[in-house]
Amino acid sequence: MVNDKVVQEAGSGKILSIVIPTYNMEKYLPVCLDSVTDELVSDRLEVIVVNDGSTDGSLDIIRRYEQKRPDLIKVIDKANGHYGSCVNAGLGIATGKYFKILDADDWFDTSALVEFLQKLETCDTDLVITLRVDEIFDKDKKVDEIKHSFCSVFKDHVYRTDEFYIRTHAYEAEFGMNGMAYKTSLLKEMNFRLLEGINYTDTLYCFLPYSRVKDFIVYDLYLYHYRMGREGQSVDTESQKKNLMQIVHMVEAMFEKMDEENVGKHVRKNQAYFVDGAVNFCLLSLKMQSRISSSDYSEFEKLIKHIKTYRVRHKLFKKWYLKLWWVTEKAVVLDYALRFHSFVSVK
Repeated sequence: MVNDKVVQEAGSGKILSIVIPTYNMEKYLPVCLDSVTDELVSDRLEVIVVNDGSTDGSLDIIRRYEQKRPDLIKVIDKANGHYGSCVNAGLGIATGKYFKILDADDWFDTSALVEFLQKLETCDTDLVITLRVDEIFDKDKKVDEIKHSFCSVFKDHVYRTDEFYIRTHAYEAEFGMNGMAYKTSLLKEMNFRLLEGINYTDTLYCFLPYSRVKDFIVYDLYLYHYRMGREGQSVDTESQKKNLMQIVHMVEAMFEKMDEENVGKHVRKNQAYFVDGAVNFCLLSLKMQSRISSSDYSEFEKLIKHIKTYRVRHKLFKKWYLKLWWVTEKAVVLDYALRFHSFVSVK
């Protein structure tokens, strides 16, 4: 057992910075912002709402909450640059000891947030993890909820990352963006930046800093409530089909980070947890396509070589025509494989 690592005296100023990327979310923003601006929430919280060029009434809503809690709310109003640019802008002005992301269509449990802020006063780990609730909606009506907890992990206990294998303890969403808060100083010291101009960069938020994390703690707080079933979400089928190349670029950014870093075997195994999930998501999206544009061929050639180099699990290569691509590495083979897959799937 590792002794808990604590700070002896609570500091002054902001203890947690939350960035809320916002693009045309007027329908969901009030629920999100209500959850973090309740009178029970102390001014040790910093809420950075980034309006990413919204064309609806999002900015007006944000300004109203800025007037309601000027001690908490900071507003960045900028041209559209997608999710990563919002996180980067928020991190640039964040002053809290810890840094966390909250999507504008999701919300925090306010009572859990209050307790979380209290716990952070005496916390000094590089990474702090809380728990998540999936809120499942059908046409804006809540139909179910699923709570995600850790298996075989002690709560309120500090773990060293060089003694912890993620895959042994994590089964679903435990090490996801929704649960992870990093020390702001760690992110700034590594010049952390997400890719801009694309979606799906929340995976990079989990992956890129992890090799710098020395220790982490898990709090038994169901803080993050994740809305599922909203039309147009980046994880729905149509969005995945439309944005395949964005997913490829996200995965390639992970591989490039691994190419650049000289890390130990233990860190590599933990990085593989994130990479495996991202690659499987990418290949699933790939199988949804009917063909690949010739201009994108080089990206897929790089992808398949990286998958082989890092021996990423490739369970989706069960069809013989995709296995053929695996063997040949030729993009033209991939093109014909996808056309064939689309044909047999329709039949």
